[in-house]
Amino acid sequence: MIISKETRIKLKKPLGKLYQSLEIVKLLSKKSKIISVGDICTLALLCIGVRPHLAVFDFKYMRQALPSGMAAIIKREFKDVININNKAGTISEELVKKAKSIMKKGGAIKINGEEDLTALVFIKYAEKNMIIVYGQPNEGIVVVKPDKKTKKLVDGLLK
Repeated sequence: MIISKETRIKLKKPLGKLYQSLEIVKLLSKKSKIISVGDICTLALLCIGVRPHLAVFDFKYMRQALPSGMAAIIKREFKDVININNKAGTISEELVKKAKSIMKKGGAIKINGEEDLTALVFIKYAEKNMIIVYGQPNEGIVVVKPDKKTKKLVDGLLK
């Protein structure tokens, strides 16, 4: 599924609440399953003692290779990794088909390509006890609670 340029521009605005601190995620993790999208987001959560229920990463940060030490932390923390291909500017059919079962099981997804837009799929299929977290470059961390309003917005963006 190709995501239009117009939709990608709309996605520059956070889909949830923007925070400067990860403390809210630490609090939410006590009652919710955390789905982290992005390498830096996942690493930041690990640093504060929050292990995401599902971590999504591509070993890149701002389109550059993640430094080897950071990549080593992710590799050490997540041994059983599912590989999914996802070209830049798209959401792969493979991810859409497997998302629900992967979210239920948890673990880690290594995206071969680009993971930025994959948060949309996880928001769409998230259960009430799940929180999706992703980074907003140079601004902070976005926390998305998958309520009806947000899911409706995501459905509209995916059409």
